[in-house]
Amino acid sequence: MNPVTDVMDLFRRQRAVRDFADRPVEEATLRQVLQAALHAPSGSNTQPWRFIVVRDEATRKALDAEYTTAHARPGEAPSTEPGMMAKAPVVIVPCIRVPERTGVAGFQTGASIYPACQNLMLAARALGLGTALTTSHRIRAEQVHAILGIPAGWETAAMIPLGWPDRAYGPNHRGPLDEVVHWDRWSE
Repeated sequence: MNPVTDVMDLFRRQRAVRDFADRPVEEATLRQVLQAALHAPSGSNTQPWRFIVVRDEATRKALDAEYTTAHARPGEAPSTEPGMMAKAPVVIVPCIRVPERTGVAGFQTGASIYPACQNLMLAARALGLGTALTTSHRIRAEQVHAILGIPAGWETAAMIPLGWPDRAYGPNHRGPLDEVVHWDRWSE
């Protein structure tokens, strides 16, 4: 995928990429993407996040095994084929501090981390990288936490495989705006 500089075109070209070229992502490029995540808005500007950047092949394969297990249907064995976490040269795991209070504070966790994830993914796409966001690994949260050494009081919000796409991807395809937008209240 080519870099994208026009922001409105960037939105139209943001795609979920699950297949990656066998090409490393340089640390300087990773830092640009992570810097974009860091500048996302967060509830009360608390910035309650940490980002684990997984480049180690064995660790990515271990995460892939948990991700694949989480996706297996009941009674079926997980696939033994390498999945997107193993194929990507980098997996970024955004983590969020678990609020000490209950109730409304719980909503701040998603409100704080997912804008950071979106910034990260848009910055990656602007540079020509591909990403996908998944949360299904959370079914295997205990195992993922053990693999990554995540301490108590922190949760993974997503896993984002990141790398150079294996092929050119065109713009995303969406239906007409008026099919999904309601003005002032729900109407048909």
